[in-house]
Amino acid sequence: MKKVLLATQVFCLMLLLMAARPFAEVELIKKRVLSERVEILIPKGFEVMSEQQMDFNYAKAQSRPSVIYTNNKEASIAFSYTDNTADQDMIDMYSDNFYKTYAKQFKEAKWFNHGVKEVNGRKVGYMELMKPELGHEVYNLIFFTDVEGKLLMCTFTCADRQKPEWENVAKQIMSSFKANS
Repeated sequence: MKKVLLATQVFCLMLLLMAARPFAEVELIKKRVLSERVEILIPKGFEVMSEQQMDFNYAKAQSRPSVIYTNNKEASIAFSYTDNTADQDMIDMYSDNFYKTYAKQFKEAKWFNHGVKEVNGRKVGYMELMKPELGHEVYNLIFFTDVEGKLLMCTFTCADRQKPEWENVAKQIMSSFKANS
């Protein structure tokens, strides 16, 4: 009986230690994307999603991202270089409009933060939320700014259960953004 009790205590201690262990550090590497217009950190091991996979994933969408980096199982970061005119003076307006639109469209979303911040000398709007998507919750960090007179939107996405591992990484990615203009 004492052996069973001791084994149970050891097992519980191991579970506690494993739960308290921080997630493995995600290594970020510098990438130039969108024909070298943007420099940003991307998690090592993330690859550009194939055209076929993008066509499949966005078959019913009104528009699809320009490029998506993914590790094919947990997370992705999508870049949408739009035709919308944008400059630094318009970022606050875009931020307000996007927030109102998303809050109206995703009434059941859980909001963590939204606004405008300075990143490497540029205004960058952002929205951080958890929203339902295809029957489950998805963590999104959406950030946007102007690049060469057009609006660039970046969306980091992962499943809700992966948020603890990827939230900090998503914020590091946003903080690394640099436009090469």
